[in-house]
Amino acid sequence: MGFIERIKHAIVSNGEGIALRDLKAAVRAGEDLRATLELTGGEHDVNLEGVLLRLDEERLIYDNPRHGDFDFWREAAAVTIPLGRSLAPGERLQVPLVLRLPADLEPSATHRRYRVTAKLQASGRHPKASAVVDVVA
Repeated sequence: MGFIERIKHAIVSNGEGIALRDLKAAVRAGEDLRATLELTGGEHDVNLEGVLLRLDEERLIYDNPRHGDFDFWREAAAVTIPLGRSLAPGERLQVPLVLRLPADLEPSATHRRYRVTAKLQASGRHPKASAVVDVVA
């Protein structure tokens, strides 16, 4: 890794790990979307302020049988989960996440999908993890 890449890595991630676990592939409108956010400490202590959990609707903007492309359409739901603690180097932390989905959420379709994103709110760092979920009728 070159000098510039090392600097970028140190500034952007500081070696922290972030992942979504135990996320159901399919959820229903009006129900709770549940997952576990798994955090792994990097090289230094990090003050964790909270986690922003969002469900975004994405729409198909380029329809090609080989290269369909989705893009952000609107935020469907969001919640901030306060943490207020520190994450030590190498420490593992699991945070349960719950997001109530709107009852009028339209099901996923060929032209519409939903992405859940957990964005860590920490001083100077904002790593995130995301996954596509299927909203069923």
